[in-house]
Amino acid sequence: MRKPRTKEELESTRDRILKIAQKLFMEKGYRAVTTREIAAKCKITQPALYYHYPDKQSLYIAMLEAFVMNIQSKIEAISEETIPKRLEAMLEVLSKEHPASMMMMIHDTFVEFKAENRSHIYLLWKQTYLEPFIEIFKEVKADGGLRDIISPEEAARFCLLTMGQTMSAWKYQSESLSGQYTLLVDLILHGTTKS
Repeated sequence: MRKPRTKEELESTRDRILKIAQKLFMEKGYRAVTTREIAAKCKITQPALYYHYPDKQSLYIAMLEAFVMNIQSKIEAISEETIPKRLEAMLEVLSKEHPASMMMMIHDTFVEFKAENRSHIYLLWKQTYLEPFIEIFKEVKADGGLRDIISPEEAARFCLLTMGQTMSAWKYQSESLSGQYTLLVDLILHGTTKS
C-alpha cells in the first residue's frame, strides 16, 4: 500500500502539471489540448490531474496566473531610459515569452470560457499587458507626443494589437528579429508617413 503523499510531492506534481500544461496550451491553444493529453505527458492518471485541478478551465487559469507573474516580473525589471527603448524591451519580453500567438490566447478565452472565468482572465491580461503600456503612453502624452484625440489606453491597445499580429507573422521567419523591434516601435510611435 502506498503511503500518503507529502506536501512536497503534491507541490512537485502541481508544478509539473502547470509546466506541461503551459507548454501544450501555448503551442496548440486551449481547444486543441485535452486533459487526457496533459495527464499522459505528466505520467499521471486523469483522476490524479482532477485532484489538483477540477477541470480544464481551472487548470488553464492556474497556468495563466503563473505565466503572467513571470511576464510581469520581466516587464517590471525593464530599466531602459527612453520610451522607444522601453517599448522595444517590452516587445522582446512578450515575443520571447509567448511561444504562441497572443491573439489565439485571447480568442480561445472569449470563445471557450465561462463568463466568470473570462472576467478573471481579462483582469490578468489588463494588469499584465495593458496597464504597463498605458503607463508608457501616459508618459508620451505628458511629453506632448500623443495626439489629443488618442488616449493612453487607446494607444496601448493599438500597440498590443499591432505587436500581437506582427509577432504571429515573425514566428515563421528564420532571420534575426533584433532590428524588427526597433522598426515596429518606430511605426507605432511615428506612423508610416512623413511629418
